[in-house]
Amino acid sequence: MNLVTLIGRLTADPELKFFSSGTAISKGTIAIDRSYKKDNQTVTDFIPVEVWGKQAEYFATCFQKGYLIAVSGSLHIDRYVDSDGNNRNFAKIVVHKLMRLNIPKGNGLDTSGVDNGNSTLSGSSDSSSDVDNSNDATNNTSTTNDPQANLTAYIDDEEIPF
Repeated sequence: MNLVTLIGRLTADPELKFFSSGTAISKGTIAIDRSYKKDNQTVTDFIPVEVWGKQAEYFATCFQKGYLIAVSGSLHIDRYVDSDGNNRNFAKIVVHKLMRLNIPKGNGLDTSGVDNGNSTLSGSSDSSSDVDNSNDATNNTSTTNDPQANLTAYIDDEEIPF
């Protein structure tokens, strides 16, 4: 089973591109602090994420640098040969589900009427469900009606140190 769930902050606004077929792809990077320090410095991982289809358009237009987000997807390892002929590997998360957990304070956005920190948002007009572009027919069962039930302890306080 290849399933990854991450919570972190976007390091930049997501990039959106379209293929000639019309399929959208959006890429971004999530910063996640490790649970330990090295030489008294916080160690941070920068994880590339890739979102496809309508969800990619939503990701690129509704998410910005600094947002605390949760993603669920699969780990993909791309292999390529660099210009020197060396074999290289590149790890990324291909996102199947994503949630915006909060909007950072002082980002200049009008957040009136927005529930910062406890909203599950989707690309559809129904903001009560999370986005799922998974094509796996065996993955259409849900254990709870609240997709954030297991995240509540981590997102109740807007001052999450990420």
